[in-house]
Amino acid sequence: MRARLAALPLLFLALASSAHAETHRYIQKVGYPTFAVRPPVLTVKPGDVLESETLWGEWYEKPGGKWPGEVGPIAIEGAEPGDTLVIEILKVKPNRDTAVSTQGGTFGALVPDSRTAMLNQPFPRGRYVWRLDRQAMTGTVDLPGSAMKQITVPLRPMLGRVAVAPEDEEEFDGLWPGRFGGNMDVSDVREGTTVYLPVYHAGALFYYGDGHALQGDGEVCGSGLETSMEVAFRFGLQKKKAIRWPRLEDGEHLMVAGSARPLTDALRIAFVELINWLVADYGFDTADAYQLVSQVAVVRVGNVVDPLYTVVAKFPKKFLPARQPVAGAAPARPGVRLGDLSWTDAERVLDAERVVVLPLGAGAKEHGPHLLLRNDAILADDFARRVVAARPVALLPTLTYGFYPAFLDYPGSTSVSFDTQRDAVVQIVRSVARHGPRRFYVLNTGVSTLRPLAAAAQVLAAEGVLLRYTDILNVGKEAEDGVRQQKFGTHADEIETSMVLFMEPGAVRMDRAVLDGGGGGSGPLRRRAGGEAGVLSPSGVFGDPTLASWQKGERVVEAMAAGMVREIDALAAAPLPAAGTLRSALDPVGPAAPQP
Repeated sequence: MRARLAALPLLFLALASSAHAETHRYIQKVGYPTFAVRPPVLTVKPGDVLESETLWGEWYEKPGGKWPGEVGPIAIEGAEPGDTLVIEILKVKPNRDTAVSTQGGTFGALVPDSRTAMLNQPFPRGRYVWRLDRQAMTGTVDLPGSAMKQITVPLRPMLGRVAVAPEDEEEFDGLWPGRFGGNMDVSDVREGTTVYLPVYHAGALFYYGDGHALQGDGEVCGSGLETSMEVAFRFGLQKKKAIRWPRLEDGEHLMVAGSARPLTDALRIAFVELINWLVADYGFDTADAYQLVSQVAVVRVGNVVDPLYTVVAKFPKKFLPARQPVAGAAPARPGVRLGDLSWTDAERVLDAERVVVLPLGAGAKEHGPHLLLRNDAILADDFARRVVAARPVALLPTLTYGFYPAFLDYPGSTSVSFDTQRDAVVQIVRSVARHGPRRFYVLNTGVSTLRPLAAAAQVLAAEGVLLRYTDILNVGKEAEDGVRQQKFGTHADEIETSMVLFMEPGAVRMDRAVLDGGGGGSGPLRRRAGGEAGVLSPSGVFGDPTLASWQKGERVVEAMAAGMVREIDALAAAPLPAAGTLRSALDPVGPAAPQP
């Protein structure tokens, strides 16, 4: 993409103004072995950020060593029973070069324990020490008894334990999960996820720990890749909103964690609470939500080894109802995708009143080490999905090549010339316009593409065709300004990364995100100093993507999409240029344009 970027006030009740928020750095030396009411070790305000570490101890260093316990309790000012504590997980990163996974004995899903008696002998105890490459975010372990003597796998850091003090005077050992959170061992409790926990006591009394560099569903052997983590949280409160079980949310899913034995009861809890959430907050009827959840929900088994098992019910957010339009906005009326029609169906659709939308987003252009080359196509496709759901447009397939000269220093990046992009747009529009439509909108996700699009619009106006296009720098400017934290940035930065975290979080590697490009200069991005003029950025980033979050992305994306819809409405009502002669799609467009 583009330009600009951002800081987000989280949309939670009672969240303090970011102008008054503080960042606290807290390191605890001795952890607590239980989740319980006790005096807080630190008090923070809603909106504050806590930077900290989980605990390291002898358990990690020798067989039979003592577990170090959890960090906390942290009090959140203003939290009262009946509120919901909101924890935005900003960082979970290993801070050691090793992780330990133990198995066997009487702990694990496939061995006998005190609750599941069996006649067979306990499985042999084992202790695997994994070597972590924190730069590559991989873990390597030796497999001495196997044909494959060693394996390396990608890491996905998470926290096994996040909790508030339980109800009343209850006190639970650190192994227990429950309504209060606790040792759920859910791999979705990771960087970029927001966790919601019920508040039972003044201050909420938040605990955290049990870092896993990686853990499979179920935690079958009884442990993940156990290690210590650098963590960061931002706290918020939803006042006078009580929830019964822990909830989670990321850019893709609403989630509820239920903990019980047998496993089916944990599943029932999670799904009942998920349906209740959909009914209470998203306007679903209970029977309708039951039907929809039964067809589209996803199940994650957090653990089947702890005193209670944990199941997570996940609802894809793409199936949530569209947000209510702003006052005075036209109701949603879906359009059609031309690529999904036959030519005979297209003939009935392509009349003179139809607005045709052409998404434009690079399919191969660098976006730093943390985003994919197809990043702009992700943006274009997502915005196209929103537009075609909201307005009766005819949507063309995404054009994935354009004028992107500023990124050619980076392998994999592609660009066509100014003239080629102008001509391609003109010829695509002419191809469709001959069958009736005279109003076209290019859903544009680039900056350097603006000038060729202006030139194309000028050519087409002389032929009686009205072409308009997205100015990506301004269509969502107010929302971007409302969330921006970075001091500079226009490419693969805080805002763009936030948008993709919301649209397609699996396409982002936040562990690779870096601040870059702040050394001054102008012109194309350059990988190396010296040589041609430009902005030095060895990473290909211009800005600070480390500040990105899906919550910021949600706010910006929805504002941009709403702006695009308004522009399409204006285009549909705009008078056409004076009638001209529409030329053949294959006719030359005109003389070569001067290059920048």
